[in-house]
Amino acid sequence: MPTLVVFLGAGGVGKTTLSASYSAYLAEKGYRTGLISIDPAKRLQSAFGGRAITEEGSLLYEADSGGTLRGCMLDLSSTLRRWIRAEGLEAEHEERLFAHPLFKTVAEKIASATETLAPVRMAEWIEQYPDTDYLIIDTAPGIHAVDFVIRPERLLAFLDSKILDWLQWFAGSGGDANWFQKMLRGGARGILQALGKIGGENLILSLGEMLLLLDKVFFRMVKRLELARDWLSREETQIFAVAALRDDAISVSRELSRLMTEEGIVPDALLLNRALSDAMLDEKSKVLEWEATNPSEILFQKFTLSMIEKQLQIQKDIHKTGDFKNVFTLPVMSNLENKSELRVHDLRELGEALYQQLPEAAQAKQAR
Repeated sequence: MPTLVVFLGAGGVGKTTLSASYSAYLAEKGYRTGLISIDPAKRLQSAFGGRAITEEGSLLYEADSGGTLRGCMLDLSSTLRRWIRAEGLEAEHEERLFAHPLFKTVAEKIASATETLAPVRMAEWIEQYPDTDYLIIDTAPGIHAVDFVIRPERLLAFLDSKILDWLQWFAGSGGDANWFQKMLRGGARGILQALGKIGGENLILSLGEMLLLLDKVFFRMVKRLELARDWLSREETQIFAVAALRDDAISVSRELSRLMTEEGIVPDALLLNRALSDAMLDEKSKVLEWEATNPSEILFQKFTLSMIEKQLQIQKDIHKTGDFKNVFTLPVMSNLENKSELRVHDLRELGEALYQQLPEAAQAKQAR
């Protein structure tokens, strides 16, 4: 199994850029890396030569080391269409079914269930690309992206019932369906097609086609959920909470910790993103000694000191709470800020900053 790396955090903390940076760095080191992102910004797509990040998955970068980076953008409505096609949707019915208001309604509901179906898409990734070494997950922005980790277990608990067993027997599973199941299914299709022709309406045929195909998609999703649940609970899986050095850092980190603790999730670390480097923090005494002479210099001195004090206080408060065993700071990268376009080499430095701190997290994890 590939090593799974999940980034959780509120919006605006640089989580998507961090996910892409870590993915690019792993590819540069020679690993076959996958990246599933919720909504990659256009400037991130430009980092990979302007290549579109598709729903199905695209080769974004090939490193001289032999490493590769494939990425996909989570688009569950498109994913549902692809899953249905894969189960044998007849070509003459495709346009009619996908244009039907009933299907559009179902697809819209599916598209809004990001935390529910994202783990299914994650499990599908290794069916598509079984040679992957690392798979990086950039979850949806918001505190409740924690649901991504806990939802597979909850869904499986809900689905593990007698009614599911009965539905699975009735629907069958391809070649292993018995003659009675096949007769029921075949008869249902024939009746629906006949009614559709007689009535001259597409509703019955489209509804029947959708239901007969969705049962296959549904049970395949259950299998993938089981894989996602087991994968997320593996010792090798890395889960990082991400916060930014801003006024809400303490409250956000505490809420993330509370939600994960309630669900028995032990994160590998809290990542304080866009922080001042340790070297700059060490320069505090020099900044204090600096004799600013004009208004601009005085303003810059005050601003720098206030940022240093703010970061030191936030770090102190987070350590005091004891919510996270590991707290890593990832410095602001000038090559990532205020750029309308990025390139792969712009991303790698941030990914390396995280990679170099991981041995400490791994040791702490083994000690628990």
